Amino acid sequence: MGGEWLLPLYGLAVGLLVGLTGMGGGVLMMPLLVLGLGMPATAAVGTDLAYSSLTKLAGAWQHWRQGTVDSSVVRDLAIGSVPATLVAVALLYFLRDGSELASDRWLNSAIAVMLVVAASLMLFRVIRGHRDEVTSMRATHRHQFAKIVAIGALGGFLVGLTSIGSGSVIIALLVLAVSLRPERLVGTDVAHAFLLVTAAALAHIFFLNDVDFRLASLLLIGSIPGVIIGSRLMVRVPRRPLQIGLAGLLLSTAAKMLVP
Repeated sequence: MGGEWLLPLYGLAVGLLVGLTGMGGGVLMMPLLVLGLGMPATAAVGTDLAYSSLTKLAGAWQHWRQGTVDSSVVRDLAIGSVPATLVAVALLYFLRDGSELASDRWLNSAIAVMLVVAASLMLFRVIRGHRDEVTSMRATHRHQFAKIVAIGALGGFLVGLTSIGSGSVIIALLVLAVSLRPERLVGTDVAHAFLLVTAAALAHIFFLNDVDFRLASLLLIGSIPGVIIGSRLMVRVPRRPLQIGLAGLLLSTAAKMLVP
């Protein structure tokens, strides 16, 4: 595969974004794998999840050391997300039993739609600002628990299906359900994303056997130091310009995937 020396650099860039914003892993890596490297969509999903698992582990470890993880929210999200992601992988398994070309085309479209959703949610957060992150919530504990589990289930299903959503979708919805400071919101999202993408990656490995371990390893060379550096910088770097630029990139990439 030509240009393999660029993969660690790309992993570094994506890792920095994951550490800085809690987003950016699947939404940036999937277009690279599908459009840049020409991988079938089904194989790209599994490879991205395997790469993301260790990247998120590095980020979660750094956030845990910084005290920016709410373990109870992580637990509640995982209660919904892990079973849901297994259901999504089972759906992919049955879809693959039919025409593999048709399932790849369908999955390409689903990934493009998820990129649009992720970009829209990013812009929504920028417009709303961080008011929801610092406003106290008046919901009862039971009501809040149900909302967090539901958010986890939705995100888990999307991640198992497309590898996108562990950061971009879940963090945007989490803003509406819990009261957390921005740095704690990102740390909690990254910690939960590690559990979610690891479960999804293992399911893809054992049931679909669609992971390119060599490619994932090359990406990890850059992404692990990138996510640690990004996690340390997140309290100093303004994220709003970053989110606007990232949203624009996602929208243009989605257009390329929908209109070859």
